Amino acid sequence: MAAIPPRDVLVIDDDPDMCENLRDILELDGYRVASAGSVAEALRQNDWSCFATIIVDYRLPDGTAEALLPQLRELAPQAAVIVATGTVGLNAAMAALRFGAADFILKPIDGEALRASLARIDERRRLEWAKERSEAAFRTLIEAAPCMIVILSPEHRILYFSPFAEESTGYKAGDVLGKNYFPIFLPPEYHRAVAEDIQRVLGGTPTRAFENPVLRKDGTRRSIIWNVERLPDYEGGPAVLAVGQDITTLKQAQEQALRSERLAAIGQMMAGLTHESGNALARSQSCLEMLQWEVEDRPEALELIKSVQKAQDHLKQLYEEVRGYAAPIVLQRETWDLKMIWRQAWTNMALLRDGREAIFREKTAGLDLHCAVDQFRLEQVFRNILENSLAACRDPVQIEVHCAEVHVGGHPAVRVAVRDNGPGLNPEQRQRIFDPFFTTKTKGTGLGMAIAKRIVEAHGGQIVVGQVANLPPHAGGAVIIITLPRESP
Repeated sequence: MAAIPPRDVLVIDDDPDMCENLRDILELDGYRVASAGSVAEALRQNDWSCFATIIVDYRLPDGTAEALLPQLRELAPQAAVIVATGTVGLNAAMAALRFGAADFILKPIDGEALRASLARIDERRRLEWAKERSEAAFRTLIEAAPCMIVILSPEHRILYFSPFAEESTGYKAGDVLGKNYFPIFLPPEYHRAVAEDIQRVLGGTPTRAFENPVLRKDGTRRSIIWNVERLPDYEGGPAVLAVGQDITTLKQAQEQALRSERLAAIGQMMAGLTHESGNALARSQSCLEMLQWEVEDRPEALELIKSVQKAQDHLKQLYEEVRGYAAPIVLQRETWDLKMIWRQAWTNMALLRDGREAIFREKTAGLDLHCAVDQFRLEQVFRNILENSLAACRDPVQIEVHCAEVHVGGHPAVRVAVRDNGPGLNPEQRQRIFDPFFTTKTKGTGLGMAIAKRIVEAHGGQIVVGQVANLPPHAGGAVIIITLPRESP
């Protein structure tokens, strides 16, 4: 059996407080810790063989982790390198993986995230030792690794599918073993590139940090970075071992950071633009009203004036939606009966329903629906949901509200499910319905459901896309589920 390497850790970071915090966390878990504040100080270490793990900040006073990695690989080939990076450092993290880093972790470093990273590294080490011992031990340990692990034949058939791959994709190994990987898990636009990469690996050139998405069973995608090796002999022939790390959360964090910056800029711009535009719209409205008096005997001119007024109202609504999304939400809570709020929203939509055959039903099961909410804000939520249903459904429109008593975090809450009889939501719509600026309509900003999500979460609640029982996600209409605590959080 191979000797277990030491548990010494070298922390390279120019922030003394960060070094001390990491020392406290690691020593509590039984690690011995050394630290360095720069590249030069780190390279003055004497015994590199004692280090099992090196944690290095991506940006140092006299260099970067990317530039330092080749030297670390030469000085301490047995050590696993973890690169610490900020939320906007996705490209840097990917580059670090290409240069041989074992993992990356977001700063500020969370203790549990660090432990999870070290646990992943320990699993990889145990995997290497197990491979030296026997194929049986290799299989036992690989199943515990928190990575997607897939073994493919040269014809792309799935020979092995790890438990974590099952968890990540929603597919059971028994359902996919022996089948072609490409049509199940790979979007068509990636087929050629991945096929070429597999050929290179089979030819003896391993792949590092190759990114492509994986399709889940529910139709959504996960972003995976793969390291791929050739197995000379697996079940009687050559095969390809692919180990994938899920970077979806990291990419989403980067997108959220960029989105926050964009919304801050939009908020500042829209505050001034709405004010100035409001004045201009008010002046033009007054002019249009005066023009109505001048042409009151000309029906065609009056119709044109009404069209201009309608366009102005729409423009003003767009301004207010964008400004409303960028502005902070301040709630004015009072105890309200929820059914009175959604009824008011439905009543206020009378003009939208004019000429439509629309039925609205309530199935409250006699529940007490009183909650501490901001009536005006919550009416906005119901209006957005109901407007979407009217836009998506053909006549006769049928919208139902179902209510149930639930508990969230041990506290009483009310669950309100709004279901329509439209075509339902496809996988992309289910995943992105609450994203800012996402819309399938020809009009609007795509902020309605994003605003609804902010309002519900400001109440301490949740809003999600539901699914009709015994039907696929895209059939049986759309279901939006709102959960609201009865009392203020």
